[in-house]
Amino acid sequence: MTHNDITSNDSQKPLSFSKMKKTLRETNNKSGNLAFSPPRDDIWHKVVRRAVEDGRVKITLENSETYNLHRFALVGKKDYVQFRHDSEILASVPKVSDKHVVISPPWQMRQNISVCGQKLNIVVKEIETPDELEGYEALRQHHYRNGRSAARRALLIVKVNTPDLPPVVGFVEISSCFLVSVPRKKILDTPFKDRMRGIEWQRWDIETAKKYTNVTARISRCVVYPELRGIGVAGILAKAAKCFAAERWHIGGLRPSFLEITAEMLRYWPFVEKAGFVKVGETEGNGKRLEKSMSYLLQRKQDKRGFPKGGGGILTMHRAHAALLENTMKERGWSVEDIVAHIKKSPENLTIKDWVTLHGIYRRPKPVYMLGLTPDAEKHLNEKLPKSNSSHEICNSTIQSAKPRIIVEDINVSASCRTENTRESRQIQEAFNIVSEQLENNIITDLSMDLHGGEIVMVAGASGSGKSLLLNALAWHVSGKKKKWSLPREITCSSLINSQSSLKIATIQSAPKDKSPISLLMKLGKSMEESMRLLASAGLGEAQLFVRPSKTLSSGQHYRLSLALALAKNPDLLLIDEFCEPLDNYAAAAVCRRLRKEVKRRSIVAVVATINGDRILSELRPHRILRLLPNGQQKWENRNETHQKSYHSSQV
Repeated sequence: MTHNDITSNDSQKPLSFSKMKKTLRETNNKSGNLAFSPPRDDIWHKVVRRAVEDGRVKITLENSETYNLHRFALVGKKDYVQFRHDSEILASVPKVSDKHVVISPPWQMRQNISVCGQKLNIVVKEIETPDELEGYEALRQHHYRNGRSAARRALLIVKVNTPDLPPVVGFVEISSCFLVSVPRKKILDTPFKDRMRGIEWQRWDIETAKKYTNVTARISRCVVYPELRGIGVAGILAKAAKCFAAERWHIGGLRPSFLEITAEMLRYWPFVEKAGFVKVGETEGNGKRLEKSMSYLLQRKQDKRGFPKGGGGILTMHRAHAALLENTMKERGWSVEDIVAHIKKSPENLTIKDWVTLHGIYRRPKPVYMLGLTPDAEKHLNEKLPKSNSSHEICNSTIQSAKPRIIVEDINVSASCRTENTRESRQIQEAFNIVSEQLENNIITDLSMDLHGGEIVMVAGASGSGKSLLLNALAWHVSGKKKKWSLPREITCSSLINSQSSLKIATIQSAPKDKSPISLLMKLGKSMEESMRLLASAGLGEAQLFVRPSKTLSSGQHYRLSLALALAKNPDLLLIDEFCEPLDNYAAAAVCRRLRKEVKRRSIVAVVATINGDRILSELRPHRILRLLPNGQQKWENRNETHQKSYHSSQV
């Protein structure tokens, strides 16, 4: 922020810092109402009003002067601010040992990532311009909860330096946390002292919670543009939230010692663990007390006593739920008993109309993760939670004990066909001296492959080099030449095979059009948790895509669904033709990274064929590359030198 960003409402001209400090000093001497002694000789002034106007925050000081700050500047009524000569604006935090934080200039963090060889310069920052605010509002629609928080919140957006993406491709929101949290209480309900923040307690009882709730900040929303999910942007946002909370978050005179996030998606993809978060438990949900709470509140309202007031965030939410039920009762002509009977039903058993009306009151248990923002807080979490508590380790553990091995020697694939007997064909034969009635073409000659579980082999080559036929031939031989994997009539294939028996084979096949992705996966016997994880692994991470009929998906989304369905079959051998060819660089990068993890986790033999292997090479990182050359020849390239011996044997 420059000096011009700070203006007086009288003249609308820049106010010099010397004049500002003089004005603040005179006002302070007259009022004498500072609640604490300002450090050194700096001048602190109380904020008496905060308002949002024209996409910026306008604060009014007790001397009636006003100043414009960036939209989500962390300053509000009753805060004290100080203006520095270097254009820096501070907010005082009197209840802790580190007595101030910077609120301006706006915070930012830069980081570079590579996507299919393309360098993306990522900037995570606070909103400053109308265009940035508009970009945030557009992206906010992608969050399943797109309402607004009434509490103090900070907002960090992600911007990238490429014209093929929206101006804002992600955001993370940090806000104050709820008073009551069972997992948090279990972690904090022991003696704790944070020397950096100047706070301590012996027990986390209700009085301590009321006093120190604000030592925990929370990530209330984290959204990434759908086509960028899976390439690490969410992890960068988690890291940015951690840095911002440690450096700048403050509320109620307190700085945070902990950062917390509660989200259902963490059950399937715990992206925050790379930033240092650890799982501390799950919320209780409201299944046990929903009926009792709503019956009590609705009966009070019917008895003309009204809803009870006060009580903090949880009771405020209960009152909102009860008000929704009261409106539903009036619309439907229901009694308290009728509405309670409906909310006793599991949401899955409600009619569509009732579910749309009532779904907001149901709260299922959700994973809770926490992070220490100071050395003492980090030590406290490490002592309370064993490292084995990581769900990230569980998600990435090997689920297949035996690693398959497939050895195929002397693969020969050739095509043989008769020429067409027409006048047009005869003219071509005459022009190019094609005198044979039978045409022969050697597509693959004397190829041997030694395939290991947990490894990826990329087959690369020009169009017509035989990539698809090779994959078809592998399936045909490994399956015992079953009709399901039959070769075209014109194709002749021979080989010697030595592999484990009863190996499962999966390929990319078109998904049924009339079913949703989540239904298709659960029809294959997968749980809800595994189905959502598989969809995320295939690059489909947006919740609304899970429940739409697959016929409404784009060709790229449909391709990723087909990949998820192939993985759901738990194959030993996964064959993927035209790998990532329908996808843009960002979606291809996400699919490559997650497929690599799935292949390792499941000990799958994966053979992928593509015409444009160099585009995805840095993302997929295959263990070996087989390049198909003209006249049936081929060349092996090793990507992992630790497997050089086994690769060499497969070339002989």
